[in-house]
Amino acid sequence: MRKLSLFVFLFFILLVNACAKQQSKQSEDVSILTPEQVVALYFQAWNDEQYNTMYSLISEGFKQIEPTANTFEDFKANMEKFYDTANSIRLLDANEEYKNDNEAGVSYTIEIENKDGTKKEFSSTYTLKKRANGWKLIHPYGKNIDTT
Repeated sequence: MRKLSLFVFLFFILLVNACAKQQSKQSEDVSILTPEQVVALYFQAWNDEQYNTMYSLISEGFKQIEPTANTFEDFKANMEKFYDTANSIRLLDANEEYKNDNEAGVSYTIEIENKDGTKKEFSSTYTLKKRANGWKLIHPYGKNIDTT
């Protein structure tokens, strides 16, 4: 019985380690994503409450000018407020509108399901800039826009 317990414990440790590596790998591989894929990943990560992935998709310039994104902790606290009134966010559509060597525009439509069960759609366009570590959102929310 003791050997079985040890085996189960070791299996659990290996499983947790593998999941952690997979999540870390997902954050590391964002440099190969297209602008449309970055937008899709941003909303999927938001729905899944994977704030570290979301934060990795935002430009450093935005993080410097937006008080709610100065640090990961500030960003996470701000994004968690969404779940005070909503249950989920789902990307319905994302289309690359334009793209050149340094900038891209991706229009999107999302559906937000509120705590009361009502759903609302919202459409807009994200601007992304090409950085050394991939395409980054320069104004994911709020009024501040990274112009660097």
